[in-house]
Amino acid sequence: MPDLPINSLGASRDEAPQARDLWILALLLAFPSTGFVQKYTGLAGVAAYVTGVIAAVLLIRRLGGHGASWLRKYFGRLTILGMAGLVVGFAVLHPLEDGRGGSGKSSDRDEGLNLAVTRMVGGLSPYYPQNPNAGPLSVLPGATVLAAPFVALGDSSYQNIFWMGAFLFASCHVFKDKALALILTFAPLALSPATQFEFISGGDLIANGVYMTLFLLLAITTWSVPNSSWQRRWLVCLLLGVAMASRPNFFLLTPLVAAALFRKTGFPMAAMGITLVMVAAIGITLPFYLHDPQGFTPLLARQKLAVIDHSLPWASNAMIGMTALTGILGGLVLLQHPLRGLNQAFFRWCAWVTLCPMLCAVISYSVINQHLDFSFNRDRYGLMYVFFALLGWGGTLQTEWRNKSHQAEV
Repeated sequence: MPDLPINSLGASRDEAPQARDLWILALLLAFPSTGFVQKYTGLAGVAAYVTGVIAAVLLIRRLGGHGASWLRKYFGRLTILGMAGLVVGFAVLHPLEDGRGGSGKSSDRDEGLNLAVTRMVGGLSPYYPQNPNAGPLSVLPGATVLAAPFVALGDSSYQNIFWMGAFLFASCHVFKDKALALILTFAPLALSPATQFEFISGGDLIANGVYMTLFLLLAITTWSVPNSSWQRRWLVCLLLGVAMASRPNFFLLTPLVAAALFRKTGFPMAAMGITLVMVAAIGITLPFYLHDPQGFTPLLARQKLAVIDHSLPWASNAMIGMTALTGILGGLVLLQHPLRGLNQAFFRWCAWVTLCPMLCAVISYSVINQHLDFSFNRDRYGLMYVFFALLGWGGTLQTEWRNKSHQAEV
């Protein structure tokens, strides 16, 4: 059976819209902001916020088709306006947010990456001791490498703008619909206070989620094209390996990547591809760990889960084990999945695996505190799976517009 084109990622135009998928997409968009919303408005505010996001997604599905032709017609202008709005908004609001300072008042993720890149360029380990300007660096070396060009331009925060633009154009190619690409790219900023805060504060979680999504997409599509050159295949494996070595949880996506490559290319090619990815990921990480195991601060990230162990001694290990099992289960499901819709299923499982430890943490906190508690989400780690979800479920929105003509393409 021949491999499917990249636009098969979207839902088939002949399939009935799946209301369940729209609800899932809405809930996944809302979840990263629940801790943020609960902090300021309580559980009643969370309920109102989640209801509002669901209503907005259903409204986009219902009414989006009426404005789709207009969005396609003015795609170029809207893209320029949207990206300019991001640049101006960041330039105005970031200094105000950054000036708040103090623990819990402002994010220090951008300062941490700036310092890490500066140290690495100077021949030092990027993993610095905690200081007043930035807490311990929690990312793996891949995130530092990918942030380096933007630090050279002045600030690692700029990567969010670049990668959101990249996601917009990749979505155009994936879904073959410029209107849908615009909506999916800007929906998180419009509907998620967590995304808004992360963008304004200059944190890297938006960029991290996007480049991991795009390099996964690039890898599985490149390796599935029979006439792709070996140089290109090696390059995309290197890029994916560097991206995977940005945060520890992305290593748990390995079974999904292996299964997708196997379904696309067969065992020998899949084994070669996943080996190249892992060699790149481990190769960029291991030297920094071996240089100073005690100072390798990404290992401290586990302490965020281990806090729960004071009340539930088994909890953090159970979360990691549950996430690993979810990845293995997803890989087994993908091995049996038809080629049609495989890319869509792949990104859905990527979202579930990345979401799993956060969902487990929320459940554990809720059990300990004897009420629904989303406080674990205050650090906005859920933003890492949002762009997986957009590629996995975003095509469902398109089904409501399938009878609208794709006219006035720019």
